Amino acid sequence: MGKFNYSNRYQKVYLHDMKGHEVHDKDCVPEERPRGSWTNGVKAWQKGEQGAPDIWVGWFSPPRLRNRNHHNRLGPNPRRNNQ
Repeated sequence: MGKFNYSNRYQKVYLHDMKGHEVHDKDCVPEERPRGSWTNGVKAWQKGEQGAPDIWVGWFSPPRLRNRNHHNRLGPNPRRNNQ
């Protein structure tokens, strides 16, 4: 159930497709980070020439910490609010 839109949502985004967008360094995000507390970023790729593999050059939108105190409008326990 978790991979419903996986193939269409996470495609490589290349530099030539996003002209004018800022590319952040690869090292602007720590390598070791808790899995659930960070958002996914958008990697910037450069096409490899003459059959060479694609090269990851940085981030268009780097991963970031999630909002810590974010709640939906119903509150932490929606069943209790509906009674």
